[in-house]
Amino acid sequence: MELDLGERWHHQLRRPSGAGRMSAQLGIARAVAGLLTTAWLAILAHQLTVSQFGQVTLVLSLGSLVSIGTDLGIPLALSKVALDHQRIDQEAVRRAVITRLLAGLIAGLVLIALWINSAPADRWWMAGLYSISVAVTPLGGSFLALLRGRAIGIVEAVYNVASKLALLAVGVATLAAGWKPSGVIGAFVLVDVVSSLALPLFARPRLSMTADPDPLQRAELRLRATLPLAAAGIIGSAYERIDIWLLAVLKGSGSVAIYVSAYKFYDTVLLPAMAMASAAVAAVGTDLAGNARPVARRLALRATAVAAPIALIVALLSSRLLRAAFGDHYGSASTAVDILMVASLPGAALSVITPIALLSRRDYIARLTVAGLVGNVVANLVLVPTIGIKGAAVAFLITDVALLAAFYTALPKAELGASVTALPIRKVTPE
Repeated sequence: MELDLGERWHHQLRRPSGAGRMSAQLGIARAVAGLLTTAWLAILAHQLTVSQFGQVTLVLSLGSLVSIGTDLGIPLALSKVALDHQRIDQEAVRRAVITRLLAGLIAGLVLIALWINSAPADRWWMAGLYSISVAVTPLGGSFLALLRGRAIGIVEAVYNVASKLALLAVGVATLAAGWKPSGVIGAFVLVDVVSSLALPLFARPRLSMTADPDPLQRAELRLRATLPLAAAGIIGSAYERIDIWLLAVLKGSGSVAIYVSAYKFYDTVLLPAMAMASAAVAAVGTDLAGNARPVARRLALRATAVAAPIALIVALLSSRLLRAAFGDHYGSASTAVDILMVASLPGAALSVITPIALLSRRDYIARLTVAGLVGNVVANLVLVPTIGIKGAAVAFLITDVALLAAFYTALPKAELGASVTALPIRKVTPE
């Protein structure tokens, strides 16, 4: 279970019948889950010391970062298989899931290594404990991807809300028992393990799984076919999360705690834009060359218009909101919140443009995102040592503005007509 630091980089390639209902279900569920996550972090901030809260948020952030390596393009491929085939080869799915679980084990080891190099080494067990979550969550996530391919959103919607409620209940119980901070990490692990084991049980009855082998499905789920699909998502997710690890290395876990409290407001302001982004591909329709730029412009303006008043209110009340939600000590993050509220405007526009841009020019957008990642790292290295968490926020603002301009410029123009086409999932042939 992650800190929910955004999902602008993930999208469905095609939207089957019923996708509108699924988008509504997931949009509402994610909004509720986001509020529950913010409430849970607020409770933690009040119950833990700044150092403890910083360690907890750091291990969760690092877990989100290394979990990028468990994607491998398989979830998107699973969605496509479920969309294209009436009966799903269960052996092909099993192999894909095992591949992701092995990647999860490796990611867990990387998490421990990153922790040792950015936090007190004597608390390596915190990363070791959370590595269990990193290793098991690909199981449930893979079955959710299959359901998305069938436009079945209710299971994921219920999971999003129920898992956050369970985390809140278990977490509060561990805090009441005085298990700080070990019980907090244990609560995340317990909920993740139970959820990952339960999701396949709820998903299977809704999927037409068969023991009959399908060579085409097995070819589509081989790493050789799925890895190209992962590039943009991996780079984009790293771009969104690398600043927290850099902040830990440069300023320590206390600064991470304060920055995460500020970042949660940014994340919350972007919730309406994320809901709009889920329908961006459908809004473009089949005429990608003709509709990409005007639709992206319309959605970007709409997302920014919705985000702007929310961001203004948060900025005006930032100090009070921080102290009320997280405690008096976190009021010092108000300037970072103000900067992030400015960043939420290009961030909202970028959220809805990204899926369209990825469909239009996937390889080029991946290269642009690499440039954004490098720019974000350089800006953090320059700004964080001098102005701390404000520097991380400024770096995020600069790179978001740059990526927004670059992504919009990369969109095909209507007058190019058929010369610009979408980049579909690469066709594979069975061996």
